[in-house]
Formats: sequence, C-alpha cells, structure tokens
Amino acid sequence: MSRVSFAWESSCLAALAFCLAGPAAAQTYTTFTVSGAVSTAAAAINPKGTVTGSYTDSHGKVHGFVRTPDGTITSFDPQGSSLTAPSGIDKNGTIAGTWTDSGSVRHGFVRAPDGTITSFDPANSTDTTAAAIHGKIVGAFHVGAEIRGYLRSHGGHFQKFHVPQSDTITPTDINGVETVTGDYLDRHQVMHGFIRNPDGSFVTFDPTGATSTAPTGINRDGIVTGRYDSSGDHGFLRLADGTIASFDVGGALATMPAGINTKGVIAGSYTDADQNLRGFVRDTDGTLTLVDVPDAQSTVPVAISNKGVITGTYANEDGTGGSFVRTP
Repeated sequence: MSRVSFAWESSCLAALAFCLAGPAAAQTYTTFTVSGAVSTAAAAINPKGTVTGSYTDSHGKVHGFVRTPDGTITSFDPQGSSLTAPSGIDKNGTIAGTWTDSGSVRHGFVRAPDGTITSFDPANSTDTTAAAIHGKIVGAFHVGAEIRGYLRSHGGHFQKFHVPQSDTITPTDINGVETVTGDYLDRHQVMHGFIRNPDGSFVTFDPTGATSTAPTGINRDGIVTGRYDSSGDHGFLRLADGTIASFDVGGALATMPAGINTKGVIAGSYTDADQNLRGFVRDTDGTLTLVDVPDAQSTVPVAISNKGVITGTYANEDGTGGSFVRTP
C-alpha cells in the first residue's frame, strides 16, 4: 500500500467541451491490493470510506473483500461460491453482490457487518444478480426468456418489477427513497434508460440523439447519471424534472460516468487520444477534474462517496496494478 499526492495543472483539451481542471488542494491517493492476489478490483464505497470489491487469487478463483479505512482487508465468499462479485455497500457496512455456484448459476447475497452471509433468489429465478444496496437491494433475475427487476427488503421480502413492453431490464442503482434507475431493451432490442418511482410507476428516457442509454447512478434527489451512445459514448445528467444535459471530457474519445453522490458530484472514466482510460470527477458547476493514479497507465473510478472519496482500479504499463482510494 502506498500514499502519494498529485496536483495537476488546469488545462483545456478542446473547444466546445468541458475542461479538466486542477483541484484547489493536492489529491491524495492510497493504492492497495489483497495479499497474494493476481488482481484486485474495487466495486463500491460507503460514506465511512469502507470499500468492497473482488480479487482473483493465484488459482484464478474470484473472491470478495471488504477494506476498512484503516487498511484492514477481509476476504469472504458465500458457501459453495466459485466466483464472488460484491456490487454495493451501505452506510452500515452491509454488502450486496452476486455469487456463482459450481453449475455456473448466479445467486444474490447479502453480507451483514458481522460477516454473516445470506444467499437469496426471487421465486422461480433461474439466475439472480444484485446491483446495489441502499436500505433495500436492487437487482435482476431470469424467468424463462425474460429478465426482470426486484427489490429485496432487509427481511427478505421481494418486490418484482419490469418496464411495460419490455422483456429485459437491468437495474443499476437505488437511492435512499427507493427510486431505482437502470436500462431496458425495447422490442427492437434498443437500450433506453428508466426510473422506477417508489410508487411503482416508471419514467423512460433518452438524451437527444441517443441510440442507446445506460444509466449508472442515482442520488437522493433523483438526479441520474450515465452514458449514452451517439457516434461514441457521452456522459449525461438527468435532473428530477426531466431536464437532460450531456457532457464530455475535452478531447475524449468516450466519456463514461460511473456514479453520483448526494451532492450531485459525478465520478467516472474517459478514453483519451492514446486509447488509455483516465478518471474524472465532475463538480456540480460542471468543472471536470482529472483523477489519475500517479505513474499509472490507466485509472478507472467506479464509485464516489457522499464525502467525495472515490474508489476504483488502476493499471501500470508493466501489467501490475490494483485498486485505489482518492480523497479530495
């Protein structure tokens, strides 16, 4: 594990696109790997700075991990898992994710702060995935040829849902008032964004000119971020009133937001002119700041906490790498 500080001079990479700006103070990066792991991939971070994710051991098996702010890392797996993929962690340290059994069938799991792991599947599910947790867990499950969404309460009660006129839905995030976002395929196999309100009603949307829309995060105010395709990937921000604004990192070949916090600050990645992945954070005033682990060839933020702490993965030119935590 190492700690470094990195400040980047402000620069504008292209006209008619947002500039990447240097932060007011140096960013602090903490890099880490699970001991003995071939690769370590952070997936989510909670307000306390606890990170969860997965790692691959020397035998190629994928396990889950949780890392506390003091750097302590604990490995875990549901019983019988051949692949463990945590996807979310709430303020209390409860983790949700997906595990795969020996028959290559996926199931959901929830890991309590005391380490107790409970596996689950909605009734009649032949394949279950968990996407995020915020009080309730949101995810998807297969029933025959259809993929539907679900909400699972702390007590294990399921609410199932699907977008009207669609057989395939992929929830990606849930906020504290149980509003869900994600994407779905229409009958022509075109991907669109959706919002499921707490009363069960749906709103579907696409940025202007989008040929596909992929929401990735929603905050408590109902602000959604994600990416859409229109001759390349672009970022978008959808306000609760339905207003949609698109944005790009200047000079980027693709802009891919990953998450949004309560304040409306967005973290994500972009592809630069050399085809390398770099990270960014977008403030509420539209300012974009570089997130780049020093000396790394690529940096990919995957989540941002309500305190603005970002986690993600990085890779070096020699093939080494791991995960990182970046404090503002």
